[in-house]
Amino acid sequence: MEHTGHIKINRKNVPYHLVDDKVTLIPFDTYSALIPSEIKEKEIIKGITTGNREVAFLNCKYSSNRLAYQVLIISSCNTGLYEDISSFDRICFEGKPVNVFAGPGRAYISEDGYDISERMKSITPRNWDDLNTETNLKIKNREMKLSIDYCIWHNKKFIETSMGEAIPRFCIEYNKTLSIKNIPAIYLQVYDFFSFLSFRRNVTFDKIYIQRKIEGKYAKAAEVIVNSKNFGDYNNTERNSIIIDDCRKNFGSLFKCVVQRRSQKIYDNFYIPKNGKESSQLTYEKFLSCALSLESEYARLYPSKKDENEKFAYIQGLFQESADKMDMLFALAAENRISRDEFEKCFYGDVNSRLKIFFDSMSKTKAKSYQSYYVKIVDALSKIDYSLGEKYKNALNMHMDLVKPVIDRMSSANGVAFPSANEAGKIFADFRNGIAHGNPPDIEKIHCVLFEVARALIYIMILKNAGIDEESIKNIVKKLF
Repeated sequence: MEHTGHIKINRKNVPYHLVDDKVTLIPFDTYSALIPSEIKEKEIIKGITTGNREVAFLNCKYSSNRLAYQVLIISSCNTGLYEDISSFDRICFEGKPVNVFAGPGRAYISEDGYDISERMKSITPRNWDDLNTETNLKIKNREMKLSIDYCIWHNKKFIETSMGEAIPRFCIEYNKTLSIKNIPAIYLQVYDFFSFLSFRRNVTFDKIYIQRKIEGKYAKAAEVIVNSKNFGDYNNTERNSIIIDDCRKNFGSLFKCVVQRRSQKIYDNFYIPKNGKESSQLTYEKFLSCALSLESEYARLYPSKKDENEKFAYIQGLFQESADKMDMLFALAAENRISRDEFEKCFYGDVNSRLKIFFDSMSKTKAKSYQSYYVKIVDALSKIDYSLGEKYKNALNMHMDLVKPVIDRMSSANGVAFPSANEAGKIFADFRNGIAHGNPPDIEKIHCVLFEVARALIYIMILKNAGIDEESIKNIVKKLF
């Protein structure tokens, strides 16, 4: 991509020359280009190309002779024909990741029962209602419609070898018109979603464009070019990616579950490989990021009741307060200087004495509901150690049916016997701890097996959180891992 034009900075029209993703500013004072200048930032810088198209650079950093940007928007029409490109109603994505997810071939039905001696087999476009998928959802306070639709083109030109094509589009339509300043965040949402679907981070789109709603119909307003990092060519297929048929019923909830993570300050997607080549490699950094993701996903799928139930929160708080006052006790237990029985006697003794005083101030009926939560927490504490090893073990036990094919395949490929769930959790945690404390042991085959199983467990927990049914999860895990 290359073009020239003028942009407005500090009320001055500054000529620019864009080649690929590099923008050179041409100051009127030629000597100023030789003098180092201050780096400034601006959310939106607008201008006009020499071809009379409106342009907007988003999230910019610039000096006297250089401009860096995250997103470039170029209007589809000459300036003055339509409203400016400051806002949009719908954004659309096309490219290989969308093709894999939606499948262009799904747009047609093959003819049954034909005679090849008389004519070639025919195909018929599907009905739009059978083909297109859409769902309404709300993320934070923003209402939107998520859709997969198809553009089907035909031509009968004499010299053409291709008579037509079907192009799937991933579209987000908003109930209220949005400013273009939202585009970088929306792009990241869609990028995160397709990275999750592909189990790869080398996701790129051939076309991104915004549309305006004019008299009830959508018209293309501008093309969007994102200045993103290239992690290699996208080469996934429907055999190693999540496709629409795997999640059609929960399409919207899966999108919402994945894309909300950035707004929730969840940045733990580095267990997803950059590309196909990296997917089969294990490094200390990748193991550490995978372990962090496993812990956080486990905590999100199995949250505490304290946020939902006032009585449960009180009982849990009682244990927490006692624990906070007994740091020395926990330190002694960690160093194996006191037994578990001694620990429990001191710990529960403090809780019980505080609980008795509380119960004395209320009726027996009311005290019963609190007592039930006390029993549940005591039972949970007797079974769960909140260490990484225990989380790995628990996740493994709870999802054994779903992750078993990964265990069998990886164990066979590496020629190792898979240990018990308890031992697997211990090996996984010990290896992570060695890395975290700067003394990593050598990577062995069992670590490769446990690492791949951990990645599968992370996916299973996210898919469960999104409401995907177990049969679909089985199919997805089989394809991705």
